[in-house]
Amino acid sequence: MKHSSTISRTIFLLGLALTCASSQAAKISLDDCDLITAKPLRADFKDWLAKNRKLAAEGNVEAQTYVAAEANNRLACLEEKITEKSGWSMTMSSADGTSETTFNPGIPNIKKNADAYAALKDAVKYTHQAGANDPAYRSMSAQLVLRYQTVLPEALETAYEDVAGAHQLECVLKRKFGKRDAQYACMSNRSTLAQLTTKVPAERRTVLDQKAQQWAADFPVK
Repeated sequence: MKHSSTISRTIFLLGLALTCASSQAAKISLDDCDLITAKPLRADFKDWLAKNRKLAAEGNVEAQTYVAAEANNRLACLEEKITEKSGWSMTMSSADGTSETTFNPGIPNIKKNADAYAALKDAVKYTHQAGANDPAYRSMSAQLVLRYQTVLPEALETAYEDVAGAHQLECVLKRKFGKRDAQYACMSNRSTLAQLTTKVPAERRTVLDQKAQQWAADFPVK
């Protein structure tokens, strides 16, 4: 059986792309670990973060992507500092169409590190929020929950719905979103969905699948 693999550092690259494209973030680099994990936060960054979190809560799509990138990068910075391993993912696919995605195992006993645990909760919250308008963020949110499922059992159903929606949009309806690699996205979505399927009761999956399908059907063509 032939296998192929795809390796990517997903978290930092996403944050970098958003920062470089942002005029308002010209002096704020979201890949600067010293900046985004500082205590206390630099005044201009603190103001920028508060402003964008407020805008994100009000439904501003651009702000939602910024705060999601910041939270994901902050978590990645802390993971790298604590575990000495950078954020990465690997997707293995076989000739029969099955695939499996594995990730850096993350921070052991993350609840014991208040800063890392707060970053994790922010990352899940804001990637889920941004996922309303972007399947990539739905996938990222689900993957985060799966990685840290032992401390986020209450988020498993939302994670399942998130990745089920991304899978429906990109892999069933086959609607391309931006420059996202459809082949890699579908391998990753299938793997995450398969793993979450075993953690959510069948009756709940039926309801969540219906909601995910509706989200994908209603997603605006771009």
